[in-house]
Order: sequence, then C-alpha cells, then structure tokens
Amino acid sequence: MLPQSKSIPMFEGLTMTSAATVFGTVDTLGFDFCEIDLVAGTGAAASTAVTTMQLCEDDTAPTAYSDGSPVTSLVGAAAVSTSAGFVLPALSSTVSNVYRFNVDLKGRKRYLGINFAPTLQTVGVACVARLSRAADGVDTTRTPAITVAGNRLVANA
Repeated sequence: MLPQSKSIPMFEGLTMTSAATVFGTVDTLGFDFCEIDLVAGTGAAASTAVTTMQLCEDDTAPTAYSDGSPVTSLVGAAAVSTSAGFVLPALSSTVSNVYRFNVDLKGRKRYLGINFAPTLQTVGVACVARLSRAADGVDTTRTPAITVAGNRLVANA
C-alpha cells in the first residue's frame, strides 16, 4: 500500500549569495505529519558554518520568520538551550547536504515556515515539504493550477 502523501516546494532551487537568508512556508491543513528536506550544495572548505536553520509555525501564512512562533525543538543555535533544540550543523565541503525536519502536526498551527542562512559563502539551496497521513477526504493526487504549489504528476505502479 502506498501512503497518501503530497510534496510541496517551500522554496525552489536557488543560489544564495554570501550571508543571505531564505524563507519558505507550507500549508499543512488536512495532514498529520510533515517531513521537510532542506538541500544545500557544498560549502567552501574554509567557510562551512550555518548561521540560521529554524522552523516556526503560525495560524496564518507567515512571510518572514518573525511572523510566526518558533518551534523550539526545531530551532538551531550554537548550543542547545531553552530557546533552541539542536546545534547548527556545518555544510559539508565535499558532498551535498540534506537536512531533514520530521514534524508531528498534531497540536501544531496550520502553517510551518523554515528560515535558512549559510555563513559568508555562495551556495545552492532548495527545500521541499512532504505532507503525509492525510485526513479522510483530502485529495493528495489532484493536479493543481499552475499558480498553486504541489504535485504536477503522480504515477503509481
């Protein structure tokens, strides 16, 4: 049996310039679980630090990290604390990087947002959310209009 899931791009592949920040959101309505994969290219060997990697939530679609409430366990910092749940990982300088956030949506607000910034370098980055455990009646296979983020093709074998 195939699980009912839906993939949503939170931000498309882009090249970030030195010390830039990128933010993306996903509407989780009708789903109970979300996997968010942030994919980044290799970092320069001398500059692999990440300054920002954090998730927030809100009842309305946030357009910036400050619009939402931090999800403490999914906020990175220099050390784990009462306001941060994990230590920021470095970018690999030899292989591509995939950072995954697994989020149980039960009890969460409707929208999740992710904020990411590398330190002092240019790096390619993209982010995709995979929503699963759909509520009854949620259509995960429809082909949305061009202006709506979501699946363009679902093929099952």
